[in-house]
Parts: sequence; structure tokens; C-alpha cells
Amino acid sequence: MSQNGVAANNGSTRKGVTYNNILEAAQRPTPLVPLRKLKVEHQLHSDIYVKLEYLNIAGSLEDRTADKAFQFAEEIGVVRGDKVFVTAGGSAAISYATVAAVKGIKLTIFAPKGEFALVDTVLHTLGVDVVELPVTTYSEARAQTEEAAQQKNVFCLNKFTTNAAFVANLQKTACEIERAVNNKSIGKVGAVVIPLNTGAPAAGIAAYYKGTGDHGVRVVGVTCKKDTIPEMGLDLKKDLLQEYGVEQREVDEDEAYAFTRHLIGTEGIMAGPSSGAAVLEAIKLAKELPAGSTIIVVLQDGIRNYLRHFLDDDWITAHKKNVVTRKDGPQPNSTYDPKVLEYDPTKLAGEWTQDPVTKSWSHSDVEFNEFNPERPLVLDTVLDAIGKTPLVKLQHVPKAHGVKCNVYVKCEYMNAGGSTKDRIAKRMVEIAEKTGRPGKLVPGVTLIEPTSGNTGIGLSLASAVRGYKCIITMPKKMSKEKAIAMASLGSTIIRTPNEAGFDSPHSHIGVALRLKSEIQDAVVLDQYCNPGNPLAHYEQTAEEIIYDMGDKHIDLVVLTAGTGGTVTGISRKIHEKIPTAKVVGVDPHGSILAGPAETDIDFYEVEGIGYDFLPGTLDTSAIDYWAKSHDKESFLMARELIRTEGILCGGSSGCAVHYALEECKSLNLPADANVVVLLPDGIRNYITKFLDDDWMNERHFLDA
Repeated sequence: MSQNGVAANNGSTRKGVTYNNILEAAQRPTPLVPLRKLKVEHQLHSDIYVKLEYLNIAGSLEDRTADKAFQFAEEIGVVRGDKVFVTAGGSAAISYATVAAVKGIKLTIFAPKGEFALVDTVLHTLGVDVVELPVTTYSEARAQTEEAAQQKNVFCLNKFTTNAAFVANLQKTACEIERAVNNKSIGKVGAVVIPLNTGAPAAGIAAYYKGTGDHGVRVVGVTCKKDTIPEMGLDLKKDLLQEYGVEQREVDEDEAYAFTRHLIGTEGIMAGPSSGAAVLEAIKLAKELPAGSTIIVVLQDGIRNYLRHFLDDDWITAHKKNVVTRKDGPQPNSTYDPKVLEYDPTKLAGEWTQDPVTKSWSHSDVEFNEFNPERPLVLDTVLDAIGKTPLVKLQHVPKAHGVKCNVYVKCEYMNAGGSTKDRIAKRMVEIAEKTGRPGKLVPGVTLIEPTSGNTGIGLSLASAVRGYKCIITMPKKMSKEKAIAMASLGSTIIRTPNEAGFDSPHSHIGVALRLKSEIQDAVVLDQYCNPGNPLAHYEQTAEEIIYDMGDKHIDLVVLTAGTGGTVTGISRKIHEKIPTAKVVGVDPHGSILAGPAETDIDFYEVEGIGYDFLPGTLDTSAIDYWAKSHDKESFLMARELIRTEGILCGGSSGCAVHYALEECKSLNLPADANVVVLLPDGIRNYITKFLDDDWMNERHFLDA
């Protein structure tokens, strides 16, 4: 981790941070968020805060354990290139695989039958070998793993995993909770509730409170009555739980699934089922504790592994779960007044101009937000977990491609909703709430937005938190994972034909306009014209890059372009603060953002970038020059970043990095040059797409 001095407005020097690898970014504390709506709904007199462990680098609490276990292994001589065996399934398997990718460990993961079902594609992309054993318990699987390691003279990590989980949560999770108490951000903790799988994390937290002499904190572990919820109660260390006084409670599977879906749609907390089960028990516990108590729920993981599971209505129906499925939302009328389609997405709505003297983009009819680099331990809502994403130096990919300079990637998939579009969704909602433009927002109003998916997830998240209805119109080519993520947040999804041009009544834009005319008080925030789109990146994203780079000079910034808000906002700020820096926009073949003369409009597979028109939020003069991208190179680079850097990014991220490296070589940038690349989103939305070998092979994207 590198701290970099940068002058603050008052003349003092503050410290920005870049990370030497993604594991260093895992040292950042995960935030606490209060559950205010559920408190009112259940008439609670105590406060419940959830600790968002799904914002860890690989998406779960298990990241802490995996990192610590490999640290223990390195202390006794395990080095890069060594073979290691471990027993793990589910989120834990992804955590171990991610850490192994960063450390260059050749990892083989063993697990009982069925424990890779929800994570097999991700594990394959991370480059680990998996062995599904013909056993049903983890104790049997561990024995066979250890026997195989002994026979093949391979180091087995199992000897450290329980202790690593215990120590990591004692030293980090519990300490982060108490830092919030000591900062007076939350009241004295009365109970910590946590899902139980092995139980070692719960025991570590309980040990912390016993060690401080605070015996009044109850640590409550939650399991499933029939051990049917993924990652709950499958490998319990009962002696450890008893030794440290961890209480145990059980939940019903279907009740947990139904409640978790409600939690996501009500509070915007994108939790997995074990996490939802823990919150459910925390609500019951709150009714037992004295009024004014504070309860912390440690969320095991998020929704990524469950988009083909309890969040999918098809899965609910097929498995006959006692969970209410979602109802179909409104469809536009087949007849409509053609005037409702009179719309120009190529003009920015409102003023945002450059000062002719200072050259800063300081004239706007929207009030600017002040940049604050701090990331509090306790947030007001989950929307405050948007921004302050880590800037990580790539260690292996640039060298493998003959690049000499330093390449830093901004990991936007670590935003609350999983992408850089969370920023613009939050900002557009803020502007509408303050100004009434482009429509007045009050609870119950319907937001309608045409989107390629990530803006829809961000707006679905904001709508869940702020109490708005939300309809998303989206082309069919966008992944099913995106649609399920939005639906889980309470939105209605309407799919439109891929081939429909933006000005067609059947396009995602045309359908949104038709619905707006039919639904009373509906509001289209309109990411293509809304100044909040580029402003979010001008005010925050670019400032974060400059702050974190500190005294490291920025030579090149590489950004993929969709609506153009990201490239416009970041480029304007970068050119203001660092006039010598160059900004490169990346636009796929088949899109015309780089200019209509550059390519014919055609289909391409990378999602979230490119368009068949020039949005009003795109200022092409802000970009120094463009690169045109291809699908194959984009997806292969994303897979390489996942496999060699442990950076769980999406296809457009691979696009940005591939063409950034091409520019570095073309410009022959020296070893002391610094390049920043923004990674728009992560793997969650693409598990059935470019992470899947069959999908890649069908499109001839994998080399024979």
C-alpha cells in the first residue's frame, strides 16, 4: 500500500492511497449500515446495523480468512509457484482462489458433492483446479484432501483454515465494529449476529469481547434447521462455539429466502440467503433485548452466487419453495401518440459550461457537491457505500504484454450496486429530489429508465432505498444476471429487441417514453441527457483518482464510453488539474461514439459501452483521442485480469485494460510513467456469459 501526499484546499498535505495489489485493498474496513425501514416495519426499539462483508474484494467474509490462512502458510515457507490443496466450497472457495491468483499459488480446491454448484464457473475462470469428492460432509472431504496432499507431497492449507478464520475475525471484524463504537458512530454493542458455517468467525468475535472483559455482548450464530441454505451449518466446529459461548439459533429455509428477498427490495442491502437469515434472527433478538440496544449483523456474502438460485423466480418455482414470486409489471399500450416519441437524446438538459478565464467547468445550473475523500465506518444508507473505490496497481498483466510503465486500475465493481453507474444513479436522484428536474420525486413515484443494465441496477438500488417504484427497459442482449439483480431490488424489467434503433418505438428508449406517457407522475431521469451523469464523475470519480495518486504524476487515463458521462466528467476534471495528461476513450466496433466515420452500426457483445447515437452527456472534445475495441480481446483480457491479478472484473473492464496496454506500447511509455484505467463493473453480471467457456467457444472467442 502506498500513501501519496497531495495538497488539500487549506494548504495541508493529506494522504491518498494506491494499493500494490487487490489484497492490500482488502485491508479497508467494511462499512456498517442501519436498517431504518425494517426497524419501523417491525416496531423495534433497538438499532440493527449490518456489516457489508459482500463489499470485500471477492465478495464475502471468507476473504478475511483466506488472506490470513495464506499469510500463515507463507510464514512457514510457501512461496509463489507452489502447489497447495485446501478444502472449501461456495464463497470460501472463491476467496481462496482469489488470494491464490494474486499470490501466484497453484491451488486445488476439494469439496463435498454439490458444494461447487453455485461457484464453478467463477472458480474455473480464476484458474484453480477443483475436485468434487464423493462424500457428503466436510470432515470426510478434509480427510481425503489431507490424504491426497500427503500422497502427492503437496502443502495442505487445511491446518490453518480454522485458526485463520478465528484470528482474522478477532483482529479485524470485531475491531472494526468497536472502532465505530469508540468513534461514537454507534451505541455500545449488545449483540453480534452472524451466520454459522464453520463457526470460527463467530468464535473469533466472541473471543474479542471476552478478551476485552466485555462479557455483556452476546454473539449469536444462525444456522438453517435442515442445513439446506447454502453455506450455513455445513461444517460447524461445535467445540469452538461452546468454548467461546456463541449462542445458536435456527431459521426455516423458505422463511429465510422470502425475508432476504424482502431485505434486498426494502433496504437495498444486496445480501445472500445466510445473511438474510441472520438479519431475520436479529429482528427477533431485538424484541428480547432492552430498548435502545445496538445489534450488529455480519453479512456473510452478497447476491452474486445466488442469481441462479433463490433470487430467480424460475428456481423458486422449480424447487417448489414457499416463496411468493414477482408479478409482471406494466407493458406499454400497443397504440400510442407518435408525439410521445419526440425526444432528442443528443442534447444535455441544462447548463454546464467552462469558465473562459480559469478554464474550469464551474458554471452549472446544478449545485456542485464538495469532494470528501473520507469513507466513514458507519453510513446513513447503503447509497453512501457508493464511491471511494480502490486504485490498484497491476503487477503481472502489463509485464506479460510488454508494458514497462505503471498501470493502476480503479475497481468500480466495489461500489454498493457493483458498478460505476451507481454513482450517476445516486447523483441523478439527488438532483431530482432537490430541484424537481426532470421530474418531482416523492415516495411512490415511478422511475422509468432505458439502460444497458448497470444504470438500471444503480437506479433500482436508489429506488429501493428512497421508496420509489422503478421500471427498467433493457435490450435482450443484456445478461439475465443484470435483470435478476434489478428485479431483486424491486424493479420491473422490460426487454426490447437488440436490433431496434434508439429512435424506434420498440427500442428500450422508445418503450420508456411510451410508458412515461401512460403512467401518472412517472419520471425518466434520462442518463443520456442528465447533467448528473457527467457531474458525478467530475465531482467525485476524477477527484478520487487525483487524490489517491497524490504526488504520482498521471500521464494517461483510459476510459470506456457508453453514455459518455464517465469520459466527459473525468476528462474535464483531469484536464483542469493535470493539463499534460491525456485521456483516451475506448469505443467498440459497431458503435459510433468515436465518430460516425469510424465504424458502421453493428452488433457487439461487450455490454455497457458504445451506442448508435451521440448522447448529450458525451463531450467528444474532452477526449484527446479514441481507440476502437473488439469483443474477443476485451473478454480475454478480463479473464486474464481475473486469473492473474485476482481482480474480478467485467468484460468492459477487460476492454479498457487491453486498449490501455496497446496505447502504452504505441506511445512507448517509460517505466516511470503512470496510467490509470477505470474498471466499470465486475463478474456478477456475466457468469453465464464471458466467464462461461461454452459461451466463449460458441462465438469463437477462445483460442483453440
